[in-house]
Amino acid sequence: MQSKRTFNLLSRITFFYLIFTFVVFYFNAKLLTKEADEFIDSDLNRRFGWIEGRVEHHLKKGRSIDSLIGGSVSNIQEISSHCKKTDYPITEDITIYHPEIERNLIHRRKVVLVEANGKFYRVSMDKEVQNYYYFRDDIFEYLIPSFIVLVILIVAFNVLLQGYFLRPFRRILEAMQNFKVGGSKEVEKVSTTTKEFVDMQDLFTNMIERIDADYNHLKEYTEDVAHEIQTPLAIIRNKSESLLFSEKLEEEDAKMIKTIYDEANHLSKLGTTLNLITKIENGEFTDIKTLYTIEEIRNQVEAVEELAQLKSLSIEMKLDEEHALNIDPYLFDIILKNLLKNAIRYGTAEGPIKIETTSTEFRISNYGAPLNISKDQLFKRFVKGSESAQSLGLGLALVAKICSVSGLKISYGYERKQHVFLLKK
Repeated sequence: MQSKRTFNLLSRITFFYLIFTFVVFYFNAKLLTKEADEFIDSDLNRRFGWIEGRVEHHLKKGRSIDSLIGGSVSNIQEISSHCKKTDYPITEDITIYHPEIERNLIHRRKVVLVEANGKFYRVSMDKEVQNYYYFRDDIFEYLIPSFIVLVILIVAFNVLLQGYFLRPFRRILEAMQNFKVGGSKEVEKVSTTTKEFVDMQDLFTNMIERIDADYNHLKEYTEDVAHEIQTPLAIIRNKSESLLFSEKLEEEDAKMIKTIYDEANHLSKLGTTLNLITKIENGEFTDIKTLYTIEEIRNQVEAVEELAQLKSLSIEMKLDEEHALNIDPYLFDIILKNLLKNAIRYGTAEGPIKIETTSTEFRISNYGAPLNISKDQLFKRFVKGSESAQSLGLGLALVAKICSVSGLKISYGYERKQHVFLLKK
Protein backbone atom coordinates (compact mmCIF):
# COMPACT_ATOMS: atom_id res chain seq x y z
CA MET A 1 0.00 0.00 0.00
CA GLN A 2 1.42 3.36 -1.04
CA SER A 3 2.19 5.57 1.95
CA LYS A 4 0.39 8.88 2.10
CA ARG A 5 2.58 11.89 1.38
CA THR A 6 3.12 14.06 4.43
CA PHE A 7 4.21 17.66 5.01
CA ASN A 8 5.62 19.27 8.11
CA LEU A 9 3.33 21.61 10.02
CA LEU A 10 5.38 24.76 9.41
CA SER A 11 5.42 24.18 5.63
CA ARG A 12 1.67 23.63 5.63
CA ILE A 13 1.05 26.82 7.66
CA THR A 14 3.41 28.76 5.38
CA PHE A 15 1.63 27.45 2.29
CA PHE A 16 -1.79 28.62 3.49
CA TYR A 17 -0.29 31.87 4.76
CA LEU A 18 1.12 32.57 1.28
CA ILE A 19 -2.22 31.80 -0.36
CA PHE A 20 -3.90 34.21 2.05
CA THR A 21 -1.19 36.82 1.38
CA PHE A 22 -1.61 36.47 -2.37
CA VAL A 23 -5.37 36.99 -2.07
CA VAL A 24 -4.75 40.10 0.07
CA PHE A 25 -2.19 41.35 -2.48
CA TYR A 26 -4.60 40.79 -5.36
CA PHE A 27 -7.60 42.53 -3.80
CA ASN A 28 -5.39 45.33 -2.50
CA ALA A 29 -4.08 45.86 -6.06
CA LYS A 30 -7.67 45.87 -7.38
CA LEU A 31 -8.62 48.47 -4.76
CA LEU A 32 -5.62 50.66 -5.56
CA THR A 33 -6.40 50.40 -9.29
CA LYS A 34 -9.95 51.47 -8.66
CA GLU A 35 -8.72 54.37 -6.51
CA ALA A 36 -6.28 55.34 -9.28
CA ASP A 37 -9.06 55.32 -11.91
CA GLU A 38 -11.25 57.50 -9.69
CA PHE A 39 -8.34 59.91 -9.14
CA ILE A 40 -7.65 60.11 -12.90
CA ASP A 41 -11.33 60.78 -13.68
CA SER A 42 -11.61 63.37 -10.91
CA ASP A 43 -8.44 65.21 -11.87
CA LEU A 44 -9.29 65.26 -15.60
CA ASN A 45 -12.85 66.38 -14.98
CA ARG A 46 -11.54 69.25 -12.85
CA ARG A 47 -9.13 70.29 -15.63
CA PHE A 48 -11.71 69.89 -18.41
CA GLY A 49 -14.24 71.90 -16.35
CA TRP A 50 -11.76 74.76 -15.98
CA ILE A 51 -10.96 74.74 -19.74
CA GLU A 52 -14.66 74.60 -20.63
CA GLY A 53 -15.32 77.65 -18.43
CA ARG A 54 -12.51 79.58 -20.11
CA VAL A 55 -13.77 78.74 -23.61
CA GLU A 56 -17.33 79.74 -22.68
CA HIS A 57 -16.05 83.00 -21.18
CA HIS A 58 -14.07 83.94 -24.30
CA LEU A 59 -16.88 82.97 -26.66
CA LYS A 60 -19.23 85.21 -24.76
CA LYS A 61 -16.65 87.99 -25.09
CA GLY A 62 -16.88 87.52 -28.85
CA ARG A 63 -13.45 86.06 -29.52
CA SER A 64 -13.07 84.05 -32.71
CA ILE A 65 -13.15 80.28 -32.60
CA ASP A 66 -9.72 79.88 -34.23
CA SER A 67 -8.05 82.01 -31.54
CA LEU A 68 -9.31 79.64 -28.84
CA ILE A 69 -8.05 76.40 -30.46
CA GLY A 70 -4.73 75.23 -29.11
CA GLY A 71 -3.32 73.63 -26.03
CA SER A 72 -5.92 71.26 -24.65
CA VAL A 73 -8.68 72.59 -26.90
CA SER A 74 -8.45 70.56 -30.11
CA ASN A 75 -11.56 71.74 -31.89
CA ILE A 76 -14.48 74.18 -31.58
CA GLN A 77 -17.34 73.89 -33.97
CA GLU A 78 -20.57 75.86 -34.11
CA ILE A 79 -23.55 73.55 -34.41
CA SER A 80 -27.25 73.87 -34.81
CA SER A 81 -29.36 74.81 -31.81
CA HIS A 82 -31.52 71.79 -32.67
CA CYS A 83 -28.74 69.32 -31.94
CA LYS A 84 -29.39 66.51 -29.51
CA LYS A 85 -28.09 68.06 -26.30
CA THR A 86 -28.51 64.90 -24.26
CA ASP A 87 -25.65 63.30 -26.22
CA TYR A 88 -23.17 65.57 -24.40
CA PRO A 89 -20.73 65.44 -22.77
CA ILE A 90 -18.88 62.64 -24.58
CA THR A 91 -15.81 61.18 -22.88
CA GLU A 92 -13.48 58.67 -24.51
CA ASP A 93 -9.84 57.57 -24.56
CA ILE A 94 -8.12 57.93 -27.91
CA THR A 95 -4.61 57.36 -29.25
CA ILE A 96 -2.78 60.29 -30.79
CA TYR A 97 0.51 60.06 -32.61
CA HIS A 98 3.22 62.47 -31.40
CA PRO A 99 5.77 62.97 -34.17
CA GLU A 100 8.25 64.69 -31.87
CA ILE A 101 8.70 61.51 -29.85
CA GLU A 102 7.47 59.12 -32.61
CA ARG A 103 5.03 57.39 -30.30
CA ASN A 104 1.33 56.96 -29.85
CA LEU A 105 0.07 58.27 -26.52
CA ILE A 106 -3.28 57.76 -24.91
CA HIS A 107 -5.38 60.90 -24.47
CA ARG A 108 -8.63 61.47 -22.72
CA ARG A 109 -11.01 63.37 -25.02
CA LYS A 110 -14.04 65.19 -23.68
CA VAL A 111 -16.56 66.78 -26.04
CA VAL A 112 -18.95 69.29 -24.43
CA LEU A 113 -21.71 71.56 -25.69
CA VAL A 114 -21.17 75.25 -24.86
CA GLU A 115 -23.81 77.92 -25.29
CA ALA A 116 -22.64 81.52 -25.80
CA ASN A 117 -24.58 84.49 -27.07
CA GLY A 118 -27.49 82.30 -28.24
CA LYS A 119 -25.21 80.00 -30.25
CA PHE A 120 -24.14 76.41 -29.54
CA TYR A 121 -20.58 75.24 -29.89
CA ARG A 122 -19.18 71.72 -29.90
CA VAL A 123 -15.90 71.97 -27.95
CA SER A 124 -13.40 69.08 -28.04
CA MET A 125 -10.71 68.96 -25.32
CA ASP A 126 -7.81 66.49 -25.13
CA LYS A 127 -5.57 65.68 -22.22
CA GLU A 128 -2.70 63.23 -22.33
CA VAL A 129 -3.23 60.46 -19.76
CA GLN A 130 -0.49 58.03 -20.72
CA ASN A 131 1.49 58.68 -17.51
CA TYR A 132 -1.63 58.20 -15.42
CA TYR A 133 -2.15 54.78 -16.97
CA TYR A 134 1.50 53.89 -16.56
CA PHE A 135 1.15 54.61 -12.87
CA ARG A 136 -2.08 52.60 -12.62
CA ASP A 137 -0.72 49.61 -14.56
CA ASP A 138 2.41 49.57 -12.41
CA ILE A 139 0.26 48.52 -9.45
CA PHE A 140 -0.49 45.14 -11.07
CA GLU A 141 2.88 44.80 -12.75
CA TYR A 142 4.65 45.03 -9.40
CA LEU A 143 2.20 42.68 -7.67
CA ILE A 144 3.72 39.40 -8.98
CA PRO A 145 7.42 40.35 -8.46
CA SER A 146 6.64 41.67 -4.98
CA PHE A 147 4.78 38.48 -4.12
CA ILE A 148 7.61 36.29 -5.46
CA VAL A 149 10.13 38.23 -3.35
CA LEU A 150 7.87 37.81 -0.33
CA VAL A 151 7.57 34.04 -0.97
CA ILE A 152 11.34 33.65 -1.25
CA LEU A 153 11.92 35.62 1.95
CA ILE A 154 9.28 33.73 3.93
CA VAL A 155 10.41 30.29 2.71
CA ALA A 156 14.06 31.12 3.43
CA PHE A 157 13.09 32.48 6.82
CA ASN A 158 11.12 29.33 7.66
CA VAL A 159 13.89 27.01 6.47
CA LEU A 160 16.43 28.84 8.58
CA LEU A 161 14.27 29.08 11.68
CA GLN A 162 12.35 25.82 11.67
CA GLY A 163 15.48 24.01 12.85
CA TYR A 164 15.64 26.37 15.82
CA PHE A 165 11.94 26.62 16.68
CA LEU A 166 11.19 22.92 16.11
CA ARG A 167 14.23 21.64 18.00
CA PRO A 168 12.26 21.06 21.26
CA PHE A 169 9.51 19.32 19.25
CA ARG A 170 12.03 16.94 17.67
CA ARG A 171 13.62 16.22 21.06
CA ILE A 172 10.19 15.40 22.51
CA LEU A 173 9.53 13.07 19.56
CA GLU A 174 12.91 11.45 20.12
CA ALA A 175 12.05 10.93 23.79
CA MET A 176 8.73 9.36 22.74
CA GLN A 177 10.51 7.09 20.29
CA ASN A 178 13.08 5.97 22.84
CA PHE A 179 10.53 5.45 25.59
CA LYS A 180 10.39 1.84 26.65
CA VAL A 181 7.59 0.47 28.77
CA GLY A 182 8.97 -0.75 32.07
CA GLY A 183 12.41 0.68 31.32
CA SER A 184 14.44 1.97 34.23
CA LYS A 185 15.74 5.00 32.33
CA GLU A 186 13.87 8.18 33.21
CA VAL A 187 12.54 10.24 30.30
CA GLU A 188 14.48 13.46 30.04
CA LYS A 189 12.44 16.67 30.29
CA VAL A 190 12.88 18.96 27.29
CA SER A 191 13.25 22.64 28.18
CA THR A 192 10.96 24.83 26.05
CA THR A 193 8.85 27.96 26.45
CA THR A 194 6.52 27.20 23.51
CA LYS A 195 3.09 26.57 25.04
CA GLU A 196 2.03 23.89 22.54
CA PHE A 197 5.25 21.94 23.13
CA VAL A 198 4.89 22.30 26.90
CA ASP A 199 1.31 20.97 26.70
CA MET A 200 2.41 18.07 24.49
CA GLN A 201 5.29 17.21 26.81
CA ASP A 202 3.04 17.32 29.89
CA LEU A 203 0.54 15.05 28.13
CA PHE A 204 3.34 12.66 27.13
CA THR A 205 4.76 12.61 30.68
CA ASN A 206 1.34 11.89 32.22
CA MET A 207 0.69 9.21 29.62
CA ILE A 208 3.96 7.33 30.18
CA GLU A 209 3.46 7.49 33.94
CA ARG A 210 0.04 5.83 33.55
CA ILE A 211 1.42 3.30 31.05
CA ASP A 212 4.35 2.46 33.32
CA ALA A 213 2.07 2.08 36.32
CA ASP A 214 -0.38 -0.16 34.41
CA TYR A 215 2.49 -2.17 32.96
CA ASN A 216 4.16 -2.72 36.33
CA HIS A 217 0.86 -3.79 37.92
CA LEU A 218 0.17 -6.19 35.06
CA LYS A 219 3.73 -7.50 35.07
CA GLU A 220 3.65 -8.05 38.81
CA TYR A 221 0.31 -9.82 38.54
CA THR A 222 1.45 -12.01 35.63
CA GLU A 223 4.73 -12.95 37.27
CA ASP A 224 3.03 -13.68 40.58
CA VAL A 225 0.43 -15.87 38.91
CA ALA A 226 3.03 -17.63 36.76
CA HIS A 227 5.25 -18.24 39.78
CA GLU A 228 2.59 -19.19 42.29
CA ILE A 229 0.81 -21.54 39.91
CA GLN A 230 3.99 -23.54 39.29
CA THR A 231 4.19 -24.76 42.91
CA PRO A 232 0.74 -26.41 43.04
CA LEU A 233 1.29 -27.73 39.52
CA ALA A 234 4.61 -29.27 40.56
CA ILE A 235 2.90 -30.89 43.56
CA ILE A 236 0.13 -32.23 41.30
CA ARG A 237 2.73 -33.64 38.89
CA ASN A 238 4.79 -35.24 41.66
CA LYS A 239 1.78 -36.74 43.39
CA SER A 240 0.39 -37.99 40.11
CA GLU A 241 3.73 -39.48 39.16
CA SER A 242 3.93 -41.28 42.54
CA LEU A 243 0.43 -42.64 42.11
CA LEU A 244 1.21 -43.86 38.61
CA PHE A 245 3.91 -46.16 40.02
CA SER A 246 1.69 -47.45 42.84
CA GLU A 247 1.04 -51.18 42.61
CA LYS A 248 -2.38 -50.76 44.21
CA LEU A 249 -3.63 -48.60 41.38
CA GLU A 250 -6.33 -50.03 39.15
CA GLU A 251 -5.92 -49.69 35.38
CA GLU A 252 -8.91 -47.35 35.03
CA ASP A 253 -7.65 -45.12 37.84
CA ALA A 254 -4.17 -45.07 36.30
CA LYS A 255 -5.62 -43.67 33.06
CA MET A 256 -7.34 -40.89 34.97
CA ILE A 257 -4.22 -40.01 36.93
CA LYS A 258 -2.19 -40.04 33.70
CA THR A 259 -4.65 -37.53 32.27
CA ILE A 260 -4.25 -35.33 35.36
CA TYR A 261 -0.46 -35.59 35.05
CA ASP A 262 -0.51 -34.65 31.35
CA GLU A 263 -2.87 -31.71 31.87
CA ALA A 264 -0.76 -30.40 34.76
CA ASN A 265 2.29 -30.58 32.49
CA HIS A 266 0.37 -28.86 29.73
CA LEU A 267 -0.79 -26.07 32.06
CA SER A 268 2.73 -25.54 33.40
CA LYS A 269 4.22 -25.25 29.89
CA LEU A 270 1.37 -22.98 28.82
CA GLY A 271 1.97 -20.56 31.68
CA THR A 272 5.71 -20.51 31.06
CA THR A 273 5.32 -19.94 27.31
CA LEU A 274 2.69 -17.20 27.65
CA ASN A 275 4.84 -15.46 30.23
CA LEU A 276 7.79 -15.68 27.83
CA ILE A 277 5.76 -14.20 24.95
CA THR A 278 4.68 -11.32 27.20
CA LYS A 279 8.29 -10.59 28.13
CA ILE A 280 9.28 -10.65 24.44
CA GLU A 281 6.44 -8.29 23.53
CA ASN A 282 7.56 -5.94 26.28
CA GLY A 283 11.10 -5.88 24.87
CA GLU A 284 12.75 -7.30 27.99
CA PHE A 285 15.42 -9.10 25.97
CA THR A 286 17.90 -6.42 25.02
CA ASP A 287 21.19 -8.29 24.75
CA ILE A 288 21.20 -7.82 20.99
CA LYS A 289 24.45 -8.66 19.25
CA THR A 290 25.77 -10.10 15.99
CA LEU A 291 25.46 -13.83 16.50
CA TYR A 292 27.22 -16.29 14.18
CA THR A 293 24.80 -19.19 14.20
CA ILE A 294 26.90 -22.17 13.16
CA GLU A 295 28.00 -23.25 16.66
CA GLU A 296 24.58 -22.60 18.18
CA ILE A 297 22.89 -24.75 15.50
CA ARG A 298 25.39 -27.57 15.95
CA ASN A 299 24.90 -27.54 19.75
CA GLN A 300 21.11 -27.63 19.46
CA VAL A 301 21.18 -30.43 16.88
CA GLU A 302 23.49 -32.45 19.11
CA ALA A 303 21.06 -31.97 22.00
CA VAL A 304 18.03 -33.29 20.07
CA GLU A 305 19.76 -35.88 17.88
CA GLU A 306 18.92 -38.71 20.27
CA LEU A 307 15.28 -37.67 20.33
CA ALA A 308 15.23 -37.64 16.53
CA GLN A 309 16.74 -41.11 16.38
CA LEU A 310 13.93 -42.43 18.58
CA LYS A 311 11.63 -41.49 15.70
CA SER A 312 14.04 -42.95 13.14
CA LEU A 313 14.84 -39.47 11.86
CA SER A 314 18.21 -38.18 10.78
CA ILE A 315 19.34 -34.56 10.70
CA GLU A 316 21.47 -33.24 7.86
CA MET A 317 23.24 -29.89 8.10
CA LYS A 318 24.78 -27.67 5.46
CA LEU A 319 25.92 -24.60 7.34
CA ASP A 320 27.58 -21.39 6.22
CA GLU A 321 30.10 -20.00 8.66
CA GLU A 322 29.21 -16.45 7.61
CA HIS A 323 25.54 -16.72 8.54
CA ALA A 324 24.90 -14.24 11.35
CA LEU A 325 21.90 -12.50 12.90
CA ASN A 326 21.52 -9.39 15.05
CA ILE A 327 19.52 -10.95 17.86
CA ASP A 328 19.54 -11.72 21.56
CA PRO A 329 21.22 -15.18 21.78
CA TYR A 330 18.57 -16.40 24.21
CA LEU A 331 15.83 -15.59 21.68
CA PHE A 332 17.67 -17.32 18.83
CA ASP A 333 18.00 -20.35 21.09
CA ILE A 334 14.21 -20.36 21.52
CA ILE A 335 13.71 -20.11 17.75
CA LEU A 336 16.04 -23.02 17.10
CA LYS A 337 14.53 -25.22 19.80
CA ASN A 338 10.99 -24.63 18.60
CA LEU A 339 11.74 -25.18 14.91
CA LEU A 340 13.75 -28.35 15.67
CA LYS A 341 11.09 -29.63 18.06
CA ASN A 342 8.45 -28.92 15.43
CA ALA A 343 10.45 -30.76 12.72
CA ILE A 344 11.02 -33.81 14.94
CA ARG A 345 7.40 -33.92 16.18
CA TYR A 346 5.83 -33.74 12.73
CA GLY A 347 8.67 -35.21 10.61
CA THR A 348 8.38 -38.65 8.99
CA ALA A 349 11.06 -41.20 8.17
CA GLU A 350 10.45 -40.57 4.48
CA GLY A 351 13.49 -38.30 4.47
CA PRO A 352 15.91 -36.45 6.74
CA ILE A 353 15.40 -33.16 8.55
CA LYS A 354 17.57 -30.65 6.70
CA ILE A 355 19.09 -27.50 8.14
CA GLU A 356 20.81 -25.17 5.72
CA THR A 357 22.23 -21.68 6.08
CA THR A 358 23.64 -19.21 3.60
CA SER A 359 25.01 -15.77 4.31
CA THR A 360 21.45 -14.40 4.40
CA GLU A 361 19.06 -17.30 5.08
CA PHE A 362 18.29 -20.02 7.58
CA ARG A 363 16.23 -22.92 6.26
CA ILE A 364 14.87 -25.98 8.05
CA SER A 365 12.70 -28.65 6.41
CA ASN A 366 11.17 -32.00 7.24
CA TYR A 367 9.11 -34.55 5.34
CA GLY A 368 5.48 -34.92 6.32
CA ALA A 369 1.87 -34.82 5.22
CA PRO A 370 0.44 -31.45 4.12
CA LEU A 371 -1.10 -29.20 6.74
CA ASN A 372 -4.82 -29.37 7.42
CA ILE A 373 -4.86 -25.61 8.06
CA SER A 374 -3.91 -22.67 5.87
CA LYS A 375 -0.37 -21.38 6.21
CA ASP A 376 -1.76 -17.97 7.19
CA GLN A 377 -3.01 -19.53 10.41
CA LEU A 378 0.22 -21.37 11.19
CA PHE A 379 1.90 -18.61 13.19
CA LYS A 380 -1.16 -17.68 15.25
CA ARG A 381 -1.56 -18.61 18.89
CA PHE A 382 -3.26 -21.88 19.80
CA VAL A 383 -3.42 -22.98 16.17
CA LYS A 384 -2.16 -26.55 15.71
CA GLY A 385 -1.18 -28.30 12.52
CA SER A 386 -2.30 -31.60 14.02
CA GLU A 387 -4.30 -32.96 16.93
CA SER A 388 -1.14 -33.75 18.90
CA ALA A 389 -1.83 -33.51 22.64
CA GLN A 390 1.81 -32.56 23.24
CA SER A 391 1.53 -29.40 21.21
CA LEU A 392 0.48 -26.16 22.93
CA GLY A 393 -0.12 -24.39 19.64
CA LEU A 394 2.25 -21.66 20.81
CA GLY A 395 5.67 -22.71 19.48
CA LEU A 396 5.42 -21.11 16.04
CA ALA A 397 3.58 -18.10 17.47
CA LEU A 398 6.55 -17.66 19.79
CA VAL A 399 8.95 -17.94 16.84
CA ALA A 400 6.95 -15.39 14.83
CA LYS A 401 6.89 -12.98 17.79
CA ILE A 402 10.67 -13.22 18.27
CA CYS A 403 11.23 -12.65 14.53
CA SER A 404 8.91 -9.64 14.64
CA VAL A 405 10.73 -7.92 17.53
CA SER A 406 14.15 -8.85 16.07
CA GLY A 407 13.51 -7.51 12.58
CA LEU A 408 13.54 -10.96 10.96
CA LYS A 409 11.14 -12.53 8.47
CA ILE A 410 9.84 -16.06 8.93
CA SER A 411 7.91 -17.80 6.16
CA TYR A 412 6.49 -21.26 5.56
CA GLY A 413 6.05 -23.32 2.43
CA TYR A 414 5.23 -26.92 1.46
CA GLU A 415 7.20 -28.29 -1.45
CA ARG A 416 8.14 -31.82 -2.58
CA LYS A 417 6.43 -33.36 0.45
CA GLN A 418 8.48 -31.18 2.79
CA HIS A 419 7.50 -28.51 5.27
CA VAL A 420 9.97 -25.67 4.84
CA PHE A 421 10.55 -22.76 7.23
CA LEU A 422 12.70 -19.93 5.93
CA LEU A 423 14.23 -17.29 8.18
CA LYS A 424 15.60 -14.15 6.55
CA LYS A 425 17.12 -10.90 7.76
